[in-house]
Amino acid sequence: MNPTQPTSALLILVLLAACERAESERPPASAVPKLLIELPEYCNTPDGATLTSTGDVILSIPNFNNQALLEAGLITQASPSLMVKLDAHNEITPFYEFEGDDLHPEFGEVGPLGCDIGPDGNLYVADSQHMNSLANASRLLRINIEDGRAIGCDVVVDGFGVSNAVIWRDDVVYVSDTVLVVTPETAPGAARPKLHSGIYAIELSEWADGPVRLRPWTAEASDPHLIATFESSNRVGFGADGLTFDADGNLYCGIFEDGVVYKTSFHADGRVASTELFAQSDQMHCCDGLFWREADDRIYLADMLLNAVHIVDMDGNVSTLHRNADTDGADGALDQPCEVLVRGEELIVVNMDMVFPSDLLTNTTVDRPFTLSTIALTAQGLY
Repeated sequence: MNPTQPTSALLILVLLAACERAESERPPASAVPKLLIELPEYCNTPDGATLTSTGDVILSIPNFNNQALLEAGLITQASPSLMVKLDAHNEITPFYEFEGDDLHPEFGEVGPLGCDIGPDGNLYVADSQHMNSLANASRLLRINIEDGRAIGCDVVVDGFGVSNAVIWRDDVVYVSDTVLVVTPETAPGAARPKLHSGIYAIELSEWADGPVRLRPWTAEASDPHLIATFESSNRVGFGADGLTFDADGNLYCGIFEDGVVYKTSFHADGRVASTELFAQSDQMHCCDGLFWREADDRIYLADMLLNAVHIVDMDGNVSTLHRNADTDGADGALDQPCEVLVRGEELIVVNMDMVFPSDLLTNTTVDRPFTLSTIALTAQGLY
């Protein structure tokens, strides 16, 4: 008997098993993202998104990439921050441009991130000033809507470290604060202190007589509106990020830098009952935008570090819907995704394409085009 025959047969079996496993782990063709739209030049850095009652998508456009694109010669002039509307035909039109008294009084800018329609019909937008300051300079803005048009803007809450995600439930707005307090600088090679972040909850009626001013956070005391706090690794410097609710009113928050999701449950009177770790996985490195989908009772999640979209079921199990390598996104591939939104039977993925210094980031270049991707879904299940 030839002693190499069993070894060869075993090797063939191992290779066949590996091929079958790789095939089973590969997402179906319908889960591969396609290009939904190439955004116009004045939308060079998209971020937050929300659906209106008429089915339009409102997008936040902070245009943080202005300087990088100018230096690379990819644009000829900087674009202001604004909100735009994506209609059912995937046509983009300006919705509201921030100017004048809308701008931060100290820094002269607005950094629109998360957004959501409130119960009063107005649009609420996180104004993150993290590019200018992490020291309680960020705000929550209200864009006043009349007959479907934006007619003006007011500050309703200020004093966030980094206001980020915005979501309404009944008459309460929930805002993630990605950096509650600035951590001290450390020497090269030294361990960084843990990062603290959290979620604020503010009732609509509280700003009837003027903006709510949040008390700066310390380890000994916090503002009464702060309903959850998180401690994370500080490996990137961004903590609490995306927010979503399920059908039972549980609130889920993703921790950007650690790729974990927490679940906050409430008593019938609205008080917090518990906040617990809900989901973590080796295949999920970052949690940015979240969206719970009623049709399949799952959370869809943007992983900005891995160029990926993951799915989390209601038992906290994680699976990857799609992941791709570094790309410019021209064919619809994910290009540093920051937000996900379900519209009908498609998952819209917002590609921020905003490179920052980190060896954890798959994306390496700020480039053109500026894109939104789409992944087909079905009414019955994932795809």
